Amino acid sequence: MDAGHYLVRVWQRWHSTHALVAIPLLLIAAITVADVRTRESVHVGPLLVAAPAITTSFAGPRLTGLIGALALGAQTFLAARSGGVATSNHIAQLTGLAALSVFAVLVCYVR
Repeated sequence: MDAGHYLVRVWQRWHSTHALVAIPLLLIAAITVADVRTRESVHVGPLLVAAPAITTSFAGPRLTGLIGALALGAQTFLAARSGGVATSNHIAQLTGLAALSVFAVLVCYVR
C-alpha cells in the first residue's frame, strides 16, 4: 500500500471517530436538559451512564475517560441542583457512574 492510500485511511478513521464523539456529547447535553426541565419527582440523570458506555465502542481510553468525566460533572451539577451532592441517593448515582466510567476506560485500554 502506498503512502497516499495509508494517509486516506488514517484520515477517514480519524474523521469518523471525531464525528462519533458528537453522540455521547449530545446525550450528556440532552439528558442534563431533560433532568432540569422535568418534574422534581422524575430523575433522568442516571441515564448519563450511557455516554461513557457508548464511547467505549469507538474511542480509546483517553476519550472515554474524558466523556466519563463530563458525564460525572453533569451528574454532579444535577445532584447539586436537586438537593445536594451529599444525599445517599446522589452519592450512589455518582459512585455508579464513576465505577462504570473507570471500567469503560479499562476495557478500552485492554482492547
